[in-house]
Amino acid sequence: MTQTGAVIDVAGEVVLRGRLVLPDRIVPHGEIIIDGERIAEINVSPTRPHVTDRWTDGWIFPGLIDLHVHGIGGRDFMDATDDAFQAIDRSLASVGCTAYLGTTMSAPPQALQAVFEAARTAAPSGLLGIHMEGPFIHPEHRGAQSLEVIRPASVDEIEGYVKQAGRLLRRITLAPEGPGALELVNWCHQHAILVSAGHSHATFDEALAAFDAGVGEVTHLFNAMPPLHHRNPGLVGAALARSDVKVEMIVDGIHLHPAIIQLVARLKGPQGVLLVTDAIRATLLQDGQYDLGGQTVTVIDGVARTSQGNLAGSTLTLNRAVFQFADFAQVDLFDAVRAASLTPAQVLGLYDQGAIRPGYLADLVLVDTLGRVRATWRRGHLIFDAR
Repeated sequence: MTQTGAVIDVAGEVVLRGRLVLPDRIVPHGEIIIDGERIAEINVSPTRPHVTDRWTDGWIFPGLIDLHVHGIGGRDFMDATDDAFQAIDRSLASVGCTAYLGTTMSAPPQALQAVFEAARTAAPSGLLGIHMEGPFIHPEHRGAQSLEVIRPASVDEIEGYVKQAGRLLRRITLAPEGPGALELVNWCHQHAILVSAGHSHATFDEALAAFDAGVGEVTHLFNAMPPLHHRNPGLVGAALARSDVKVEMIVDGIHLHPAIIQLVARLKGPQGVLLVTDAIRATLLQDGQYDLGGQTVTVIDGVARTSQGNLAGSTLTLNRAVFQFADFAQVDLFDAVRAASLTPAQVLGLYDQGAIRPGYLADLVLVDTLGRVRATWRRGHLIFDAR
């Protein structure tokens, strides 16, 4: 019987056994030994005394990492309170997400300052920093963003947030063709802040110029940008043509057709895809009306839209995204997991997270055969247990 579970033995080690999802393969009868916060050993067969556990099947993933999540479980990072940040952290742990960037909406500077202050004071252990989605975006491709607060890119504004919160600003999504955008891209590149192109009307040449300047990713590819055209490939075509550019995908079956997901996976490979949720506060809750960046969005059958009919984030969770990516793209499960763990960790420059490897942080997720998260560990500590 394949054993999947955790015990504390007399030496104080945590032992996990089951199907281990490594970056390049699955070990069917593997064992992980955790010592303190880190993975001490990985064995292809049990080496510690046998302990019966009631979880007899499933997988052990590395902790999942979401670079683009607005909220979950009734809370949003724009709420800008300690309570909201801590509640989001707990909800994300319940779906296997051990690390994440809290994502903001286009908003006035004072609202964004409040988010940075809450991030600084609340500092939940899974929060890696803030991802600013807007306000430096193209009005025609704003999606669910508020038109009134969209503005030109400003180095001075970003410098103010960095002075307030230091390294908490980790990533910015902007329209690279906008006024002041490339100046800001250059500044961010010098200050180790990631820049992603999104909510953009960039031409193919403008997109290539942005990539050359230091833009390394594209936010929710195909969404909030012109479609791919054979004579005007635009931002989508540039992102697919450049092997050094990584692309976010929301694989909920709504934002992207499965055939497009498969096509992108073939072109970019698991090291070029970033699985994200773009999840909003309605995630894990029932259909109804919810606030998103000061706008009312309506969720019907799990799909969120504005009153104008625009998609408004998603109610996707990252554990579901992994299995749906494997299904839609017809890739191995370990490749799907990599796109939600090791690849985003590498984008952030985190070289001891995102994989099951000796010496890495013991961020781990126990998933059953239905894709449900049964237990989550962060730095060797059990932070969620559905068992």
